[in-house]
Amino acid sequence: MKAIKTFCYSAALLSAGLLFFVTACNENEKDVTKPVITVEEPAEGDTVHAGEAHGLHMEFDLEDESGLNEYKVDVHYGGDHSHSSYVKTTGTGWSFQKTYGDAKGLRNHHAHHHSDSIPADAALGEYHLGILATDVHGNEASVYRTFTLVAPDNHDHDHDHEDDHEHEDE
Repeated sequence: MKAIKTFCYSAALLSAGLLFFVTACNENEKDVTKPVITVEEPAEGDTVHAGEAHGLHMEFDLEDESGLNEYKVDVHYGGDHSHSSYVKTTGTGWSFQKTYGDAKGLRNHHAHHHSDSIPADAALGEYHLGILATDVHGNEASVYRTFTLVAPDNHDHDHDHEDDHEHEDE
């Protein structure tokens, strides 16, 4: 009987020790996985009109198994640099920067935002949208899209045509 108690006691100690060892090893492992960013809009190469009162439409998904922390949106004139190695330079043109904390602690987040209105006199040409996301462990990922800012769309879609054919609503 004493041998069975000793065996049970030893087995319990061994199990507790293994559990502590496995837990301690997992706590020492550092998460180095970056968040995943999937941009839906704007698509690469999209055209956007200056003077857009609703601003730039941005829609994207963020994912991270350990939990997201925050994400930043950076829109700036891109005619004077690229993002193969990102170094922010000053350029002429419209810009928009904002940091969002609405995904903190979430593993998945769908973001739908609009920038401030785009001035009608903003410099036309190539612009970059950068989305930077960090997780709760400080890992950072970034994705960039290029779009072209073109002249304001001053076309009146509610006018009458002199043609004698019909158009679908635009």
